[in-house]
Amino acid sequence: MSDFEYKGDHDSDADDYSESIDYNRLSQEEKDEIDEEKASFEKGKYKLYKQIPSHRMKKNGKQMKYIKKVVVYSTRSTPGSRIRDPVFGTFSSDKVGSKSEYHYFKVRMPDIPTEDRTPITLFYDSPEGYEKHQHIRISPSIKNAWHDRRAEYTGFDMPRFDSPGSIEIK
Repeated sequence: MSDFEYKGDHDSDADDYSESIDYNRLSQEEKDEIDEEKASFEKGKYKLYKQIPSHRMKKNGKQMKYIKKVVVYSTRSTPGSRIRDPVFGTFSSDKVGSKSEYHYFKVRMPDIPTEDRTPITLFYDSPEGYEKHQHIRISPSIKNAWHDRRAEYTGFDMPRFDSPGSIEIK
């Protein structure tokens, strides 16, 4: 039997019991301490703010835009680092610098400032995943080149999710 014994008043058998904290009632020192601890867990997490075209038009005829926050999780570019999902932040078993890196659509963002002055590196499952997450379009030639390279490496063709153009509804 251990020297440490926890006596809680919760009815759950879960091992991951956590206590909720009212952040607004904490002192500034306590808030800073929590924010510092939270930052260590979220290393490699960045928030990007993008202007996205809206379907609405201004009175002068120009298209309206709105600001969209996009959260990304960067993968360290050090060989041997585990590849991180840029949307959810989960780590895969694949390593940077290995042949399994060819399964991913790799994006570098050198223009975004980071603490250690290295560019943000994102590994998406496909170019279409990158487009969906970042709210942008990339050229079909880049997508086709990636799909062809991936098919050559893996031996099978991945389905492409591009729309066939305009869809006519009757």
